[in-house]
Amino acid sequence: MQPKLHLALGTHVVLLRTIDHQAKHSVAQVVATPCEHSEYYTVRCVDGTVLQLTRQDFGLRKQFNDPLLSLEQPQLTENRQWIQYRCVVGSRAYGLNTPESDTDWRGFFVPPATVNWGLATVPEQYEFVETQEHYWEVQKFLNLLLRANPNALECLYTDLVEHASPLALELRAMRHKLLTSRIYQSHNSYVLAQFRLLERDLRTHGSLRWKHVMHLIRLLLSGIHALRHGELRLRHVAEHDQLMAIRAGELEWDTINRWRIALHAEFEQAYAATKLPILPDLAAANAWLLQARRAQVD
Repeated sequence: MQPKLHLALGTHVVLLRTIDHQAKHSVAQVVATPCEHSEYYTVRCVDGTVLQLTRQDFGLRKQFNDPLLSLEQPQLTENRQWIQYRCVVGSRAYGLNTPESDTDWRGFFVPPATVNWGLATVPEQYEFVETQEHYWEVQKFLNLLLRANPNALECLYTDLVEHASPLALELRAMRHKLLTSRIYQSHNSYVLAQFRLLERDLRTHGSLRWKHVMHLIRLLLSGIHALRHGELRLRHVAEHDQLMAIRAGELEWDTINRWRIALHAEFEQAYAATKLPILPDLAAANAWLLQARRAQVD
């Protein structure tokens, strides 16, 4: 049985009805939490009156005092027309899928100005687990691109595009202006951190998520190619069979780890020789974002 989680002592609450001459919406403070087999909190009102209340008798003051919480947050499921870009990433985009592989969709959306400028907050991202869809708000997506986030960059380089508005096509056309040598840091650091976790899992549980291991090796290959050739390549035909062998758990961990270390060394050499700039074209990115925002004004 899960232990009950109680409010902390000192929490300020608001009465939701008149109780023992204490007016509805008056403020009190939690001074004792429910004992075992009890559902009653003890609260002290501003005049010193002590009440025994259930959780249904009061609300949290910080929530009660925030009128914005009553605003309904816009939902992308009801506003699919906001989606400007929708593509397939993951194993299918990398050519590393199996018949059982899911299809992962990513993209970005641009809310209309009347929504974006209003009080109701538009989330930076929507994720739909059941349908494997993930959409970033346009500025969040652009920020990720500028920081060389692998997931965002792959969206612009996948060949499997299911929907692209003229605005999204413009972004794809200028993707080379957003690709920088920072990919060396972003990809390397992610792979290093993940391999440390994998080694821990191997020691603790004696098993690994081989699909994840495969994608980390693929990520290094993509990063090296980007630094050498100035474009992100998602499919690695020459290494396809080795990658699929990792996915199937057919390669020894030591073999994979040696390959990974060798790829880090290649990555370092590619970084030293790359012609990619260290900074993206911020002026171009900003102009595109302003254009996206202006287009949403009625």
